[in-house]
Amino acid sequence: MSEPTPTRILLVDDDEPKRYLLGRTLRRAGYVVEEASSGAEALRRSLTRPDLVVLDVKLPDVDGFEVCRRIKSDPATRGIPVLHVSSTFVDIEDKVQGLESGADGYLTSVAEPLELLATVRALLRARRAEDAAELSARQWQTTFDTISDGVMLLDGEGRVVQVNRTLERLLGRPWSELVGHGVPAILGGDEPARAIFERMLASGERSSRDVEHGALWLRVSMDPIRDASGAVRGALCLATDITGLKRLEVQLLAQAHRLQEDDRRKDEFLAMLGHELRNPLAPLAHALELIATPELPPDLATEALEIARRQVRHMSRLVEDLLDLSRITRGTIELRRQPLEFRPIVAHAIESTRPQMEARRHEFAAALCLDALPMDGDPTRLEQIVTNLLNNAAKYTEPGGRVAVALVRRGNEAVLTVRDTGIGITPEMQRCVFDLFVQADRSLDRSQGGLGIGLTLVRRLTELHGGTISVFSEGPGRGSEFIVRLPVQAEAPAGSVAGPSDSVAGPSPRLRVLLVDDNSDSVKTLAMILGLRGFDTRHALDGPQSIAMAAEWRPDAVVLDIGLPGMDGYQVAARIREQAGNACPTLVALTGYGGTEARRQALDAGFDHHFIKPVNLDELASVLAASAPRGATGG
Repeated sequence: MSEPTPTRILLVDDDEPKRYLLGRTLRRAGYVVEEASSGAEALRRSLTRPDLVVLDVKLPDVDGFEVCRRIKSDPATRGIPVLHVSSTFVDIEDKVQGLESGADGYLTSVAEPLELLATVRALLRARRAEDAAELSARQWQTTFDTISDGVMLLDGEGRVVQVNRTLERLLGRPWSELVGHGVPAILGGDEPARAIFERMLASGERSSRDVEHGALWLRVSMDPIRDASGAVRGALCLATDITGLKRLEVQLLAQAHRLQEDDRRKDEFLAMLGHELRNPLAPLAHALELIATPELPPDLATEALEIARRQVRHMSRLVEDLLDLSRITRGTIELRRQPLEFRPIVAHAIESTRPQMEARRHEFAAALCLDALPMDGDPTRLEQIVTNLLNNAAKYTEPGGRVAVALVRRGNEAVLTVRDTGIGITPEMQRCVFDLFVQADRSLDRSQGGLGIGLTLVRRLTELHGGTISVFSEGPGRGSEFIVRLPVQAEAPAGSVAGPSDSVAGPSPRLRVLLVDDNSDSVKTLAMILGLRGFDTRHALDGPQSIAMAAEWRPDAVVLDIGLPGMDGYQVAARIREQAGNACPTLVALTGYGGTEARRQALDAGFDHHFIKPVNLDELASVLAASAPRGATGG
């Protein structure tokens, strides 16, 4: 009888003291130990097919994971058991990496001889098939317990044979409640899960479906397990938690819907804008045609002029709305704060909108408290809030209806309420009435007009003042109520103002104004208007001409366009200031460029005032009238 072949173990470790201790332990147990100190040497020696490789994870040339992978991928050595050892082998990622590289076991503490020998004997028994079934189950559990997906083995009837810990966690049930049950029972009785299994059985191919399980969404995938003849005898089932993915999908769909809705509103807005801009052009053109008619009766000429003025004011408001829209979308609306009293601002807004109420025969009521409402705010923007709300009420209230405005003080708040008996607002519309381009009336006649940005601007201006706005309506045909709440100060600040003023100081006939604009019609008509108001005017069409005229005529004020040919308005202003020295006239920028940046650039260039075309003539005249006369004579 031949002697049994001694068991050979290849010990791979670059740490000589640790290799010596491990080797001595294994030799005392009767094993033949061969040693290697590098990955390359281990791969060479593995070709002699030892019975077991004890492999350190950290090696100087090729790490233990790669050495293991190469051993397991080589047909000549793939049957050799590999035991990873490492004193720092503690992270689950390391464990998974080791198992995925093909290792048959691992030890994180190699200082205990009994544990080392027990592990070695177990791995050797596995190779010799002494306890193949037990080892297979243990390897399956060890491997799949590290997988982040839920894993279960099914038999040919769809009953659960084995599960991993991740599946227990996902389903919130221990393995004892899962093994032996069918797939539908595991997934809460969902029939689709059974359908996945039956489809896999019928096709013999992988099958999957997304299944809702309580608060989770699981992607259930089943791969067939075949016997030696190729028949499907069971399945390997993976349950992946895709709840986060589903939530993201819902968010993306909602975002896509919002973008689609925004795009639709923008298209409607552009169509609306074309309509609103064309509307005033027709009566304006007709009025100009009438004025140009020879021997036109004076009363018709006066009426035609009033029509032209009204339509120009309307177009100016549309342009201002568009500029405000740009400021809203870019977040560049800024307030010119000053101490003020809110009540006179509300009263002025009421008076400015009263003609619109009267034209539609509305029954109008106003109740303004007598309490002090001191604020730190922008009087123009505050009046815009009130005016937009009143215009909105008048627009959407049928002729003969009622509009009421109330102003009270409640603690540290001024509460402004605007009620009407108009068309009302649906619950759906109330949720988005302050959004851009939203209007209750989408009819083709567009009889109410407007661009659908007024309430958006009201909300933004209110928020910039530290306030809030809300809306309430009982539904279509039952009117609306808007409530604005603005913070007020405890006491009226020193030097508070009552609000916008209509007074315009009368100009001195000695005041000389030089007008500079390359648009001949614009500069000539402005010169005519200012001349009728008592100013002595001259005009120039470009920069060099205006500089020479300013040096010769020595005006008290220069109204200067920015977009001039050759020299722009900023350069012209600098030259005029340079040549005039301390006797520099008041410089007024009159331009089509609006916004905070354009205003800042004008003031930085030396301008005293900045106006946007078309200018409010009363405001321009007031600024010019305040210019100090230079007292010079000229030709």
